[in-house]
Amino acid sequence: MESITLKNINEILKDAPENILERVLGYIEGILEDENTEFVLSEEQKESLKKIKDRSYEQHTEIDVFLNEMKSKYGI
Repeated sequence: MESITLKNINEILKDAPENILERVLGYIEGILEDENTEFVLSEEQKESLKKIKDRSYEQHTEIDVFLNEMKSKYGI
């Protein structure tokens, strides 16, 4: 595929060192992978997110508590 954008990218990177090219390649692969990733939430996860969304600001959860909850529930 030849496009103006691809030509511009080639021009910008033509003298770049190998380590920069490797980083750019990783970035491009990551973008393309993200485009093809579809996340499917369980009903429990959807309900949990809905409860969080519906909370008032006064009922906030400290991030450490939230992360520990998620870690214990989902092993993240």
